Amino acid sequence: MSTKTRLLLVEITSVLSSLAYTWLYIEMNPLCFLFAILGALGFLYLCWKKCLIAESALQVFYVFMAVYGYLNLNTEWRVEHWPWANHLLVIALSTFAMFGLNAFLKLRTQAKLPLIDSFTTAFSLSATFIMVEFVHENWLYWIVIDLVSIALYFKRKMYFGAFLFFLYAVLAIKAYFFPELW
Repeated sequence: MSTKTRLLLVEITSVLSSLAYTWLYIEMNPLCFLFAILGALGFLYLCWKKCLIAESALQVFYVFMAVYGYLNLNTEWRVEHWPWANHLLVIALSTFAMFGLNAFLKLRTQAKLPLIDSFTTAFSLSATFIMVEFVHENWLYWIVIDLVSIALYFKRKMYFGAFLFFLYAVLAIKAYFFPELW
């Protein structure tokens, strides 16, 4: 099997696992966390191969957060809402982290598209934490992150990954604005 074929198969498998994670999360099914781990491991491999250094580290974080999310579940799946002041703090900290990570990637690595890579990574770290704390507003973060990720993955010729982020954006819009439709 050629390297190109292997990468394509890993990408497709990772996309399907990640979609299963998101769908099962929306359905409040604890099995979602298993698919989160599988998808993250596949994307870790792909991102590393495509020199998306921060995205690679993000995938490792996703594996640990999937375990945390599972362990954080109570007997009931609870959804919370944070006050907007909390979100302003998260946005400020994420922006600070984005610029710091961008500077690091530019100076110390061969990362491709370091600013976009830094944006998606810094804000995904925050959004993931908010998600595994079961805060409903996590979907607003994901809408923006997913739209930016479409461009990032498309630029790196990871077309199935870009399509995944398109589907993620659609799911995030539906989950935030129309949760009763699930």
